[in-house]
Amino acid sequence: MESDYRELKARWLTGERDRELGLRLMFFAWMHWADPPFVTGLTDDPDAEALWRDAFTYSGGEASTDAEFLFVSGVMAELFPYAIGDENEWSQCGSRMKERALNLQPAALQLSAIENRGEYGKYFAHQLREHLRSA
Repeated sequence: MESDYRELKARWLTGERDRELGLRLMFFAWMHWADPPFVTGLTDDPDAEALWRDAFTYSGGEASTDAEFLFVSGVMAELFPYAIGDENEWSQCGSRMKERALNLQPAALQLSAIENRGEYGKYFAHQLREHLRSA
């Protein structure tokens, strides 16, 4: 996980931008506070929060029309809102993004489109499965 994160971070910092890079960078940056280092293998990176926010903004933030982005950002914001800003604000934002994702483009949130994309795919396919079960 560490080498994947460092590679994505380096590409982002040199100005490379695309949807997949942004999604994966957000995930790996978020994993710095989502799970402990002995689980993730990630070393502390004081840039992780700023990178998450930068990729979030690049991808359109809460106003995005990309259902996958809204869903995964919503999950991240709901689970650890305090790590990215005001806890109440980000928790509510996360809920709104997840709801919009499902209302905006429900067909875009297919497990088959998410699950085969490395650690990112495994994590968010699991989240989507759980969300669909409870809906």
